[in-house]
Amino acid sequence: MAKRALYLERQTEPFQISRAKIEDFVRCPRCFVLDVKHGVKKPSSPPFTLNMAVDNQLKKEFDDYRRIAAVPPVVAAAGLDFVPFSHPDIDTWRATLKGIRFTTEDFIVTGAVDDVWINKAGELIIVDYKATGRRLAVKELGVGGFYDSYRRQMEIYQWLFTMNGFNVSSTGYWLYVTATQTQQTFDSALHFESNLISYVGDTRWISGVLHDIKSTMDNSELPPSGDDCDVCRFTHERNRIVAGFPDQDEQPPVCEDCNEVMSRAVYGMTIGEPGEGFIGMGCTVGMGLEFGIEDPYWGCKSCVGRE
Repeated sequence: MAKRALYLERQTEPFQISRAKIEDFVRCPRCFVLDVKHGVKKPSSPPFTLNMAVDNQLKKEFDDYRRIAAVPPVVAAAGLDFVPFSHPDIDTWRATLKGIRFTTEDFIVTGAVDDVWINKAGELIIVDYKATGRRLAVKELGVGGFYDSYRRQMEIYQWLFTMNGFNVSSTGYWLYVTATQTQQTFDSALHFESNLISYVGDTRWISGVLHDIKSTMDNSELPPSGDDCDVCRFTHERNRIVAGFPDQDEQPPVCEDCNEVMSRAVYGMTIGEPGEGFIGMGCTVGMGLEFGIEDPYWGCKSCVGRE
């Protein structure tokens, strides 16, 4: 597998960035920069194989209606007259590693849409499939968390098609398919209920976020963590706990004052400067013990240099 390209600080060539990576930046700028600039990927989640299977079956079904330019039953049941949009690039737009793309001054923005429909006015309707398992079928979208991610996902797709010159409706739809789990037996079958949920998107935030991404990646310092990033929270707490076990092969903590990675403290006279990952603390070993102050196990080179 080819090694993925990382962003080079202040590069002038447009950098390819996916819809999912933009979402990563919104949720946690620090994890985003560590990923796209330094190659440190977040732990991956298990694949949602059942959801993927539902997506594939839905695409096959709607492709049948696309070929005959007919309104699918789930659309007609909602009182709508949309038909699946027929276009030579529909398979490319839906391919994960390809998708639809638009090049700005700084980025090649990509996104793989689930489906595109068209109304009588000739406007394209962005459609995103969602599959879940609940006792009651999902008929409206919640607020916050991954629900807001769904909204941003829809808006980026709408923006991409608009920037490619298509006439796009501001109203998109989620086709939410719920395995309702109401039957008494399994019988090797799940029973699904499908509902269309409409959403009026607003794409005005996207250009501002792309500008923020560019300026953040061109900054030599790491940005702060997101307000609710589980990865950063785990890393901070792990390093805090492990730092109390000096005989362990621990990861260095982050300085609370400047957010830089700290270095292992070395005491006594060293021959030359300590190597990478170490900081000289001088010969004052144990001088603070009479005041109840232990010698620091970690030191911050950035903060020491400012003192």
